[in-house]
Amino acid sequence: MAVATSGRAAGYWTRVSRALRAGGQLMLAHLANVLTTCRLLAAAPIALLIANEVDRLAFWLFLVAALTDLADGYIAKRWAGPSPVGAALDPVADKLFTGALFLAVASRELVPLWLVVLVIGRDVVLVVGVLFLRNRLAELRIEPLVIGKLSTFLQLLYLGFLLGGAAEIAEVTPVLELLMPITAAVTLASAVAYLVVGLRLAGAAARAT
Repeated sequence: MAVATSGRAAGYWTRVSRALRAGGQLMLAHLANVLTTCRLLAAAPIALLIANEVDRLAFWLFLVAALTDLADGYIAKRWAGPSPVGAALDPVADKLFTGALFLAVASRELVPLWLVVLVIGRDVVLVVGVLFLRNRLAELRIEPLVIGKLSTFLQLLYLGFLLGGAAEIAEVTPVLELLMPITAAVTLASAVAYLVVGLRLAGAAARAT
């Protein structure tokens, strides 16, 4: 015997399914931003731990915070989709996190001063460049370059090995000797790449006026 089904009931469950899917995506979008915020807030405590030579705790907290950088990006791309808040917050969190930690390790002379100047100087130039371009361009969409992401990854990797060595978790001197010039070269290359993009946008803005 055939069983009659209601089109109205099917439509109801379709709406419920869509609402649940939209709610899940919204929750994931907020989760990505929460993870980014946690990384931003973790910068100062980890830097203080490093400065006070509480190395083991600093290393494990750093590891958790660094993993949030991978997690929030994966969640945003895989499930949540692009978020204007996340797009603005993520690079700020990255710059403040790496900058604070490089200053902390520099205070103990664990890293050459020139590398700290290069890392922080690049970020300062990027921020100043963005502010300048925002005054020139009515609509400015900042897209992170691949080499910029690679630069951040290498900086975090270098800090991780450095803190692991300071905590005496492993002997990492050979790895640090290899990572240092690579990190410096990619950081410098990313600064040049962003500078080229910035000059191109500034030139386009000047021609438009």
